[in-house]
Amino acid sequence: MDIKAQFGKRLREIRLNKNLTQERIAEGIGIQPENYSRIENGLSFPKPENIVKLSKVLNVEIAELFQFSHLNDYDKILECIIDKLKKDKDTTIITYKFLKSLGKI
Repeated sequence: MDIKAQFGKRLREIRLNKNLTQERIAEGIGIQPENYSRIENGLSFPKPENIVKLSKVLNVEIAELFQFSHLNDYDKILECIIDKLKKDKDTTIITYKFLKSLGKI
């Protein structure tokens, strides 16, 4: 996975953990929501000055924006999914229906 894709995934993770919308982040750094969406989707990379703005809007250190080794840790991902499924009946049902619709169950 290239750095643009990893950076985008990390941004999405931080943004969702802080319950912020893409529109709010885009507004905070002074770009169009479409351009912010392209960053989260790994299609473009922010300018250095926008990286600084992102850290301020998200209230994180710049280095935290580049901490994405955990995004590829299969065991951690599996543990998080299992924990969520055990604790949330609605998520379990939705996940089951989704996997069934894909023919995976």
